[in-house]
Amino acid sequence: MALKVGFVGTGGIATRHLNNTAARDDTAMVGYADVVLERAQAAAEQYGGNAYADFRELYDTEQPDVVVISTPPFAHGEIEEEAAARGIHFFVEKPVAVSMDLAKRVLTAVEEAGIAAQVGYMYRFSEALLKVRELLKGRALAMVQAHFYMPGLPPPAWWPYMAKGGGQLVEQATHLLDLGRFLAGEVATVAGRTATVRNWTDVPEGYEPEVMREFSEEFEIPDVTALILEYESGALGTLSCSIVPQGTWDVGFKVVADGLLVTIEGPNARWSGDEEGEVQAAENWNEYVLYDLYDTIIAGSTETTVPYIEGVKSLAISLAGYESVNRGGAPVAVADLLA
Repeated sequence: MALKVGFVGTGGIATRHLNNTAARDDTAMVGYADVVLERAQAAAEQYGGNAYADFRELYDTEQPDVVVISTPPFAHGEIEEEAAARGIHFFVEKPVAVSMDLAKRVLTAVEEAGIAAQVGYMYRFSEALLKVRELLKGRALAMVQAHFYMPGLPPPAWWPYMAKGGGQLVEQATHLLDLGRFLAGEVATVAGRTATVRNWTDVPEGYEPEVMREFSEEFEIPDVTALILEYESGALGTLSCSIVPQGTWDVGFKVVADGLLVTIEGPNARWSGDEEGEVQAAENWNEYVLYDLYDTIIAGSTETTVPYIEGVKSLAISLAGYESVNRGGAPVAVADLLA
């Protein structure tokens, strides 16, 4: 019997999950919910199933086995809690929330319901990064260095608002912070600073952005962020982020370990030292994180590879960074946020 799948949020990243689900012959795409009903209707027309403006109606009418949640960060909470209350498993895109209180509330709902919940940290499934994790085992780790530079402000209307998206540190850099946890272990403390270095609200007359924006009528987030992380292993880490308009996207990640230097570019990796090598991820690597959930449910299990608690722990690092900013750059213990 095919796994009944519903979708909450059908714009943006949801397209990938829709296509990856449609590629399987053991799933039935039964319904789509979106606050913009036309988007849900377009998905229903393309993939089959029914469209809804309210996710609760989708849950109650279609009774899916699992839902794929691809909403903006501020919309998380009730969608997941209502799924848990009905015993519906779910996949949720990162970040899982914009506040620790909400993330912990959903975590409690998931644990009490005993459902499977997978967070979309797809890099954990890359063959290249799994190889790197194996290579790093048993080595003394020295430095985890990451940066995420964008050529402007992303187009979604909610991006310039801290309460809606959490800024670059929560919405985007969480991928790099989670990868650091995956490869180097838990983070003990975070010290952070932020800045806004340009006037985003001085919108030129007749300004019409193509994709990335250089101006916004309102702007509440920092455009530059820097973190220093202390890992429980004793390793140190740095993360620098920027959305200041410049030439191109530039995302990098390096790990320095005893006898090994690892360079990660997207899902691919190369290394040098007492071992030399490189691995390219498979072309379909980004489907694994969703398929892992489907396979887990079909097997009758709830033990996913990236359970909801992992999303909570990675969110805590981002929010510890902002809390450090509030404290003038003083280090903040991640465990205090998770308590």
